[in-house]
Amino acid sequence: MSLFKAYVNDGEKMHTIILPRLTMEHLKQQILQVTQSTHVNEVLEAIIDRDGNHIETDESLVHAFNEEIVYLTVQFKLRTEDISRVDEIKLSITKKEDISDALDFKKHWGRYWRKANVQAAKTTEEMIHDNEKGLIIVAYNTLKWKNNDDNLLSIIKLMDNKKDDIKEFGEYCMYVIRRKLIVLEQVNIHGNVYIIDCELQCRGEVNITTQIFIAKNAIIDKKLKQCISPIQWSTQIHHNIPIKFQDIEDQEEQYTKQKLYDRSIFLLRKYLQTAIDTFGVNHHYVAIAYNLLALVHSDRGQFKKAIELFENALKILFDIFGIKCSFVAQLYINLGHTYNKTNQYDKAIDCCTKALKIQLEIFGVDHVYIARSYNSLGISYKKSCSYHKANECYENALRIVQGILGNKSGEVADSIWNLGCLFEALGDNKTASKYFEESWKIYSALFGEWGKETLQARGKVKKFE
Repeated sequence: MSLFKAYVNDGEKMHTIILPRLTMEHLKQQILQVTQSTHVNEVLEAIIDRDGNHIETDESLVHAFNEEIVYLTVQFKLRTEDISRVDEIKLSITKKEDISDALDFKKHWGRYWRKANVQAAKTTEEMIHDNEKGLIIVAYNTLKWKNNDDNLLSIIKLMDNKKDDIKEFGEYCMYVIRRKLIVLEQVNIHGNVYIIDCELQCRGEVNITTQIFIAKNAIIDKKLKQCISPIQWSTQIHHNIPIKFQDIEDQEEQYTKQKLYDRSIFLLRKYLQTAIDTFGVNHHYVAIAYNLLALVHSDRGQFKKAIELFENALKILFDIFGIKCSFVAQLYINLGHTYNKTNQYDKAIDCCTKALKIQLEIFGVDHVYIARSYNSLGISYKKSCSYHKANECYENALRIVQGILGNKSGEVADSIWNLGCLFEALGDNKTASKYFEESWKIYSALFGEWGKETLQARGKVKKFE
């Protein structure tokens, strides 16, 4: 007799069950047996497969077991007669109303933004525990830009230990200043500031674009308070919850790199459920979960599911932020890439055009995000054989990143590489070879002779010799 094995996540631990037959009766019986110790006074509400489909019939159960490895998520609800637990839920709902001050994702939202702020949260808690005073800044690493008016060098001059107190996270940097009194002068901070039990004074024009968190007995300059409302530090909301999400995301990232997509999807389902349980269904952390899930499904070749999940994320962000949001723009780009994979080039171009329009309204013309949007649109035009428009997009992208980052950055090399691929498609091997050689030199300087991008570019150069 065949036996059917499944892994069941009840939100607290992973269980293994063995079914003698694929029926809902046997499934529920096994689930209740393995979860009874952790879900006392609760009733089974839902059984969900790894794709987010509810298993409610024998037929849907059989469909779920078509996968080689079966992962199920189960949800429980409280018995209505358990009054004390109902009161607990009411308290939880009240707390959810105060969670609007969680990490902001309207202007910044990507993996590096989340990682940098999780590190800032950890450092904040360490400083509170050690009775240290100071300031933590998470902002664009504009020191690598050719032209900027941020004056971040003035911040670095306030730091005692530049080696340990400056950390890079992609396009972001985290700075830690450990002082009782900190004076910022003529500085633009494109990101977040964490103020821990110190006094912050401002001279001249000081601009903080996103959020200010204050911990313990922090004192803030009155003029700054008038420009941006400080958020009182909450260990639960600003430390515990983001770290929980980041731990899941870090594990998922490793599994996805190894193409262990089933494990990635299982983890991201846990991320999604945790986000919904913590914040409710209409929150930007829920949108993050849908986006991450969509990316894995797209990598796995499940494009229809990916598009559905991207659209779920878009609906949430439209409701929270409206259309003028950088995260919305990135979701359109992600949708565009997915449509490219299914040869729906008109839809891809439409999505990437929407993304570019949003980014231009938010950032203006000269910004790295604008260059990335042009590159994405160029890829869609190239795939649709609209080579003239693709060339225009790639040239715009190259001009922008060279103006911001100079000639020796990965963004510049990527734009040059795209131009090489375009001219190769056009059959202009001489021009293609020139661009591939340029990108090879930059990649080699950045990643060494054995870097993935370096080897790829060198291979193209050798091809056209």
